[in-house]
Amino acid sequence: MADGITAPAASITGLDETEVIAWLKQHPDLLTRHPDLCEVLLPPAQPHSGNNVVDLQRFMVQKLQGELTRISHVGSELLDASRQNLSATQRVHAAVLMLLEAGSFEHMVHMATQDWTDLLEVDVISLCVEGDPERMKDIATGGVFVLPNGAIDTLLGALPAIARDKCEAADWIYGPAAGLVRSDALARLDFGPTSPAAMLALGSREPDKFQPSQGTELLQFLAGVLGRSVRSWLDLPQP
Repeated sequence: MADGITAPAASITGLDETEVIAWLKQHPDLLTRHPDLCEVLLPPAQPHSGNNVVDLQRFMVQKLQGELTRISHVGSELLDASRQNLSATQRVHAAVLMLLEAGSFEHMVHMATQDWTDLLEVDVISLCVEGDPERMKDIATGGVFVLPNGAIDTLLGALPAIARDKCEAADWIYGPAAGLVRSDALARLDFGPTSPAAMLALGSREPDKFQPSQGTELLQFLAGVLGRSVRSWLDLPQP
């Protein structure tokens, strides 16, 4: 009799065990097509023998073992990602501390465009500033490049930073080293309200060193520190 909340299975499904068993015999691949049923089916309490008996318990154990392997693999990937993030954070912190030791503006630029390459494990670093190349010839040297007005907005859109994989790098960003670059990361530099648009560019010969799915928070932090350092050395107005 129904208790007002649940009803007997037969009244819901219209099937009895005999019909269910007959249907299962006609569909022996049910568990193959719906392995999630193994999580709700109860295996036999005691092992059975015989050629006509399916060992559901072994089937469930094998499925759980496969699930455990998958979870273990995901865990390893998360652990590797955590280690990589920690390593990247430590490298960025070291780059910032290095910048604080600069003895002059030129020394700071050299650190950012030359010394940072090994520290950040990239092949080339550029500081790009928009403006008239003819009027800014004196700064276009040693890793500093002058870009056409509007070039940075074209590259970054409205974003503060981007990462690009399998890219064809332009020589007006990396100069002679452009041929090496297969992936890069670009971040805006803020030198103050009266200064031209500027950008930090990190290029790598590894096609997947930088990927669009990567977070850019560390890169933005690094660019923020560099922008403040430039403002400090050149005594530029604060934003």
